[in-house]
Amino acid sequence: MQVLIADDHSIVRSGLTHLVGELDEQAKVAAATSFGQLTQLLDQGTYDLVIMDLRMPGLGGLDDVEAVVKRVAPVPVVVFSMIDSPDEMRAVLSRGVRAFIPKSTDDVLVVNILRLVMAGGSYVPPVLGMPGIAQTPAAAKAQEPSVFDGMTRRQLEVLDLLAQGLSNQEIGERLGLNLSTVKTHVTGVLKALGVGSRTQAVLLVKESGRDRLV
Repeated sequence: MQVLIADDHSIVRSGLTHLVGELDEQAKVAAATSFGQLTQLLDQGTYDLVIMDLRMPGLGGLDDVEAVVKRVAPVPVVVFSMIDSPDEMRAVLSRGVRAFIPKSTDDVLVVNILRLVMAGGSYVPPVLGMPGIAQTPAAAKAQEPSVFDGMTRRQLEVLDLLAQGLSNQEIGERLGLNLSTVKTHVTGVLKALGVGSRTQAVLLVKESGRDRLV
């Protein structure tokens, strides 16, 4: 996996490099500190993912961002920025970037967002009034009102407790279930949501903006 990270702050580049390593231990990261260096690195190689800031030397505006999106398509471009204005976020997303991730986002969520983006999904921050859920194309086509539709009440109860950070043992004690039954329900939850881990399931709950599912 080849990743290009463009940000003029070394601590941000280092942090993102670490998170990309969580995504893929074999990932190779190229770093740019300016828009000119970003374009130069694009001239020199190909990448599977581009992560860029909006406040770096040489970046003239959103036209430059759109130019990068079109240049590397269909490779996903992710914007990682301090911008907190909903209008500015919408303007960035309208230029074709696959995800807008605020720099205040929790590390675990960033990794899962990147993972889902690499799987073909997209991410919209919840502040825009939409579920900030990274959806795969198949989920997007379904256009269901909620990713939790179709789950049983028991699965929703288990998912609620997962989101609270409870272990399987603690969930069993809370719901009066044996450990084996809890494990079966957790497996059913992951399958229903189309995710591969508890962390991804919790991400969907947190980014849905809902305090409780049942």
